[in-house]
Amino acid sequence: MHHRHSSSTARLIARCSLLAASEPSLSALVPADAEEALTAMLRADGGIGWFGFAVRHAGTRALLRRIEGAILPGIIAHFLARKRWIERAVLSALDEGCRQVVVIGAGLDTLAWRLHRARPGVTFWELDHPASQLPKADALRRLTHSDNLALVPLDLRTALPSAALVKDPRFQPSRRTCFVAEGLFMYLPESRVLAVLADATQFEGARVVFTFMELDATGKAAFRGGSPLIEKWLQARSEPFVWAIPRGQLADFVAPLGLLVRSVAGADELRTEILGPAGLTNSALAAGECVAMLSRNS
Repeated sequence: MHHRHSSSTARLIARCSLLAASEPSLSALVPADAEEALTAMLRADGGIGWFGFAVRHAGTRALLRRIEGAILPGIIAHFLARKRWIERAVLSALDEGCRQVVVIGAGLDTLAWRLHRARPGVTFWELDHPASQLPKADALRRLTHSDNLALVPLDLRTALPSAALVKDPRFQPSRRTCFVAEGLFMYLPESRVLAVLADATQFEGARVVFTFMELDATGKAAFRGGSPLIEKWLQARSEPFVWAIPRGQLADFVAPLGLLVRSVAGADELRTEILGPAGLTNSALAAGECVAMLSRNS
């Protein structure tokens, strides 16, 4: 990771979201208020360059979609569907009484920024590596007009979420809190995944919404049916997938922490719950990553 830029994966997903916003076949999955923030963040994070031209023209968008089909069909729809599922889970937690939301490793995601405007009675934190947060903070400064969103630097390799949160007087350990870790745990060793989950759920009434990779047929953490170029690309950018777990083993994995699996969604559920209502039931959808919600077993 460059000292002043977000990860390659974060930039890729932001670009995929902007591409989808311009595509009639996928635009229904992109929140209407996300485009402005995504554009501003990419500009602050090294610029948009050729991509800005590409998304404005149908021919170049079609070329990018063909490249997607050759490398991993349906990965853009997957990124967007998992984001919609996560947002729905967070809104459910807020409706049930959570008044604090902590997004760990937010990258260039817009969830906290969008919801902090819609839910002024909720306080939002983004905890992320300083390299990711610097350009994001620059981009969102002029778009943020409330004090219920805080971007706090945190290097998960050396510190846990609570270490940053307890230093903020706005954080109240006794209030119900929803933690979000999207596209994060696959880059951490298992011991660190457990440490982050245990740290986040030490607070009463805490929930955790996160994504996790499953193992493919060869026993690797990988999307199914993807090109070998994906692994090489991740390795070249020092962002290899490290941790994965079979979906059926998740409940036993988190049980020693006193956690309960409330819901899990893989490709089938995302197609039914997210793509279906958007009229995209027959769209290609990558498989191999799941989304889950945990709560304390109390």
